[in-house]
Amino acid sequence: MLMRFKQLTISLLFVGFSATAWAQPILVKSEQKIEEYTLDNGFRVVLAQNDKENKVFMNTVYLTGSLNDPQGKGGLAHLLEHLAFKGTQNIKGEEFQRRLDQYTLMTNASTDYYSTKYTNIIRPEQNAINQVIHLEAERMDKLVLQEKFVPSEIAIVKREREVRMDQPFAVMMDQMWKSAYGNQYLGRLPIGDLKELQSIKMDELNKFYRTWYAPNNAVMIISGKFDKAAVLKQIDQQFSPIAARQVPAQTKVPVLDSAKIQQRNFAVEKGSDLAKFNIYLNGKNEKIKSALALTPYLYTMQPSGHLYQSMVETGLSTGVQSTTWLDQDFNLVFMGAIYAPNHDEKRVQSELVAGVEKSQPFNETELNRVKNLIQNQADSVLSNAAALGGRLSDYYVAYQGDWAQYFSDLNNVKQLKLNDVNQTLTRFLVPEHRISGDIKPTPEDQKKALQQQAAEQPKTLDQASVQEEPLKDSRVYKQEVAEYVKSSKQYLVDTEKKIQRGKLKNGIAYALYPTSTRDDKTYATISVDFGTNKSLFNKGEVLDLMAYLLLRGSDQYSLQDIADKSIEAGGGATATASANSITIQIVAKKDKFDDYFKFMLDVLKTPKFEQSQFDLIKSQSLSSLDRPYTEPETVAALTMTRLLETYQPGDLRYHFEPNLSKQQLQAATVEQVKKLYQDFFVSHHAQIAITGDYQAQPMLKLLQKEFSGWKAQLPYQRLSADYQAYQAQKIHALSEQREFGNYQAILTLPVGSNHADAPALIVLGYIMGDSQLSSRLAQELREKNALVYGFGSNLDLDEWIDSGALSIEANYTAAKSAQVSQAVHKVLNDLLTKGVTEQELEAAKANILKKRVTALEDERNIHAMLMPQLEHNRDLLYREKRDQAFAKLSKADVDAVIKKYIKLDQLVEVMADQYGKPQNKS
Repeated sequence: MLMRFKQLTISLLFVGFSATAWAQPILVKSEQKIEEYTLDNGFRVVLAQNDKENKVFMNTVYLTGSLNDPQGKGGLAHLLEHLAFKGTQNIKGEEFQRRLDQYTLMTNASTDYYSTKYTNIIRPEQNAINQVIHLEAERMDKLVLQEKFVPSEIAIVKREREVRMDQPFAVMMDQMWKSAYGNQYLGRLPIGDLKELQSIKMDELNKFYRTWYAPNNAVMIISGKFDKAAVLKQIDQQFSPIAARQVPAQTKVPVLDSAKIQQRNFAVEKGSDLAKFNIYLNGKNEKIKSALALTPYLYTMQPSGHLYQSMVETGLSTGVQSTTWLDQDFNLVFMGAIYAPNHDEKRVQSELVAGVEKSQPFNETELNRVKNLIQNQADSVLSNAAALGGRLSDYYVAYQGDWAQYFSDLNNVKQLKLNDVNQTLTRFLVPEHRISGDIKPTPEDQKKALQQQAAEQPKTLDQASVQEEPLKDSRVYKQEVAEYVKSSKQYLVDTEKKIQRGKLKNGIAYALYPTSTRDDKTYATISVDFGTNKSLFNKGEVLDLMAYLLLRGSDQYSLQDIADKSIEAGGGATATASANSITIQIVAKKDKFDDYFKFMLDVLKTPKFEQSQFDLIKSQSLSSLDRPYTEPETVAALTMTRLLETYQPGDLRYHFEPNLSKQQLQAATVEQVKKLYQDFFVSHHAQIAITGDYQAQPMLKLLQKEFSGWKAQLPYQRLSADYQAYQAQKIHALSEQREFGNYQAILTLPVGSNHADAPALIVLGYIMGDSQLSSRLAQELREKNALVYGFGSNLDLDEWIDSGALSIEANYTAAKSAQVSQAVHKVLNDLLTKGVTEQELEAAKANILKKRVTALEDERNIHAMLMPQLEHNRDLLYREKRDQAFAKLSKADVDAVIKKYIKLDQLVEVMADQYGKPQNKS
């Protein structure tokens, strides 16, 4: 359903196959408990241990990207990245990707101007780490580039490029870079140009691979929980035999002088949004980088940002945006304003300029607020393996190996003086550095249906016969399944012993989980249920407004007070509405939590629902609804929800409908919001969970004091979405003209989360679409037929009743709607006629259980499980039943649920693109 629109050592010597002994990795740098080692062949290794983590982030980074693409061969480095998953001399074909899937929690790759990165997230198990290190060594030295994969991968890259160039901002930035650099350097997109891609030869790919994929041109960055000595030993064994090679000098980007860029204004007409952007750009200057890094916060942070105050609070625009790109070749500051058709376009443009270039100087309070916020973010990065590993990788590339510059930059921010910040911004944010962009909706003449050049007829897929790989031995997966079930049970038993569950005297359920968390923060969740469909009928928008305003001011504290208190606590608080429930999330550093939690409870007791804040969010919401809704994704989603609708307008379960939302918002008043709060919010139909480093008994006393008096004034009844079967439909809807269309399919199921068939359906969903490369849908939609770049598949099962849905979504080349539908049907028909394979089944079970065990190793994930457990009156041990159900599943079990529930005569499909037919709105 479309959601409501609401508003980033020491190693042992290794003796190899011969008598050769490789030298030990040498420690060359140590800072902030992070160590860098080098092998004799020049391969670098950066290790950032964090024993609190439950994952390992591994990035193998090659210091080459699209800047080194040969002239006339734009996109070669990126194409090579795609081909680098297709097998090596020793691990052939699909086996390479299969092993990545087996030993990782996630795997991906990316190519930018300066580097190519192969990223893996792994469980902290030495065997899995060893296997992935082995796979990366194979990829570095023994990659087999096969010509048979090149045409399909070029087609997939084309899909990827189409997705990118369908985004208005990406189009505008591409225009700007081309104006600055021409069709070279940063003016040539890493993703590549189609004509140049099609000219690439195999010998050119192999030459690039052998030239740049050398150990002395690469670094492996590993962060998280691992055994340093064991990891270094494995890296030594796998990478030391790879010989160093002479690597050419990197392509140098000319120094940029933005004053010499001739074209200063760019316009893009695509989509439904209205936006003005000013990009302040000039060549690299390290001395001013730290001050420029503060600009997004100083100008756009709520409520103190100067641009936010001058444009959003005054009603000139619906929102402001800012980001920085402080790269190795330039400094860039992006400032933007989003507005609506009822806003004054000229005033938006003039104030966007004046609000930046003629802004009042910032004061010490504002500077210190931003410094504290940046430090909070830095603390979060240090506690997150993926975030820290990604940051070190980016700095290693940008600073020619000096990853420690990240910490220098943080220190430079701390040392910044107010006068220096104001002077830097005054000198940099000037007309000479400004390039303007204007984004407007797709013109009306591009919203009419086009006639395809050739009638779109279903085509035979897989015209090139593909020989199926022999079935893999599934015994290894079965062993993993048994180990994961055993590990999971131990975690469940040990963790449940630490959790205190109970009810306050008024029936509010609570779960207290006093424990250390890996980020040294404490988390609280309060879920309040209230009202019935009848008592809340036609009040959906008022409920949303109440949730939004709930934490934006109280009788005692202003919005700025709350924002400053959140920064001081190193956390934050949010309130969100869903159906007839509001969930409040409160998080803070463990030593600040007690004070911050009490502070936010005081805010909840006496929210002010200030008229000015109400008027602001109402105006912003109405303006955001005043848009065409003609993008393919939006048209497909709205068409689908209208087809499936069974509720009446005004019911909280009714789908998002722009005109209805407008009507409800226009009629809403702040008095209605206050009355809704008074009538419903203080309800004893509630659950509270708190996880973190605190004392349980004092916390329980606090909860009793604060919540025992809560009592619902009106009846409460849970809202559920009943199961409804639909007759198969296939709708081809008209959207605006885009390179891409959007495909959505839904098959409803009479199965809920607690149904006996749920485990088998979850495994089926995994086999169908979990992997973007190796799943059934991936193979049919992407790998074999290159119809899409990415897709989504989701199984949604209701927690309370037997109602669920299997959904599929994909963005496809606009003329390929019939082929996409045909491919989806082929996948489903193949499952119906042949079922799943034994290897697919066992691999899916192992991977599902691997992720379930991994989730139990993070206290924050346990915290997220506590609320539904309280609602269902369960504990963690209930989860063991689902683990065992997965483990016991046989091929016959999964094949049986396929035949039982995959009913193609009930599959509803919607395709939206420029060749469709206009649809009637509800």
